[in-house]
Amino acid sequence: MTIPKAKKTKLKNGLTILTEEISSLRSVSMGILVGTGVGNELTDEGGISHFIEHMNFKGTKQRSAFEIAHALDSVGGKMNAYTSKELTMYYAVVLDKHIDTAIDVLSDTLLNSVYDPKEMELEKGVVLEEIKMYEDSPDELVHDLFAEKILHGHPLGKPILGSNESVKSLSRETIREYLDRWYVPENTIVSLAGAIPKDTAKRLEESLGNWQGKHQPHVPDAMDFKGSLNLKKKKIEQVHLCLGVKGVSQVDEDRYPYAILDNILGGSMSSRLFQEIREKRGLAYSIFSTSSPYKKFGVAYVYAGISPKNLQQVVDLILKEFTGMKKNGVTKEELNRAREYLKGSLVLGLESTSARMSWLAKSQYYYGKTMTIDEIFAKVDKVTHDDIVRMANKFFRDEYLTLAVIGDMDKLPMKELSC
Repeated sequence: MTIPKAKKTKLKNGLTILTEEISSLRSVSMGILVGTGVGNELTDEGGISHFIEHMNFKGTKQRSAFEIAHALDSVGGKMNAYTSKELTMYYAVVLDKHIDTAIDVLSDTLLNSVYDPKEMELEKGVVLEEIKMYEDSPDELVHDLFAEKILHGHPLGKPILGSNESVKSLSRETIREYLDRWYVPENTIVSLAGAIPKDTAKRLEESLGNWQGKHQPHVPDAMDFKGSLNLKKKKIEQVHLCLGVKGVSQVDEDRYPYAILDNILGGSMSSRLFQEIREKRGLAYSIFSTSSPYKKFGVAYVYAGISPKNLQQVVDLILKEFTGMKKNGVTKEELNRAREYLKGSLVLGLESTSARMSWLAKSQYYYGKTMTIDEIFAKVDKVTHDDIVRMANKFFRDEYLTLAVIGDMDKLPMKELSC
């Protein structure tokens, strides 16, 4: 499948529009990325980004919540949204002949949501139930606990959903103030991928070209990473842990060698941690490493769900792999396998219009341009053994080591961490 280069258009109001035509398909995906998430929330706004995402489907000046859902359902399309630490995405997927419906409904929810007080109270109940669901899912909750502790006090370390108290306190006035700061054209990217009709750009300008607003960004403080040991007592059968360190940012060129390091460490079934801890020793069902790169910095960590009696052993094995990578790096076979794994995952992950739409928007948001697959392949292929050793020594440092554990324990068996 040959895909033309994405086209970029900037409207007079500052809105960026990206389109990538794939003529061999019959579907179109449209996304609206707003450059704000939990990392941009003030102290009294915990969870507001996520709450607004919910409320934007609860009714506009033209449509009820049912009419919003029915508009896409009636043409066989789908619509949804999500909130992350740094951005909020609204999106729809439709047949090419129904792109006008997607543009109309998404634009309407973005610009004309009414935030009815009665609907807000109902939706607060929904979000509070969502928070309870997370509290009952320690394998997910431990990731938030880790982020909170390693980013001690930084907005990016706060949970996306907010807390019971912060959600209950959200008001229509607070929402309007937040929208004025962040929901503005110059902080928004519209992206489309698929069988895009010729008059689509004109339709987008008609729907969104008159939107006005001035960006008033709040810049969070810089991060000073300090490691710690943290336990949240919960009566469950397993203990769930995240053990990690400072990581790379989204815009750091070192994200490519770190991605390879991460894959070799615990990013696949053939990775070192999976093979050593699950396959050879049978100490865990689920174990993996991952990273969360943000615009200015990142974090990286290993997750495992294990029996309480195996906690010290598993932590020691993870730290042993950290130390081994610092001293000995990786084998040529591991390096080649990780390169091909990453390239394959990238290509396979982009074989849908929705994935390509999201790729366009996020690439523009983080890098100010559309990153091509060939560009990334070239950077991945340039990663050397010495790069991996450099990454391990740069990030696997005692002062960064942070352990977050949720489980039925009175105290952690270790007094300090060292790699």
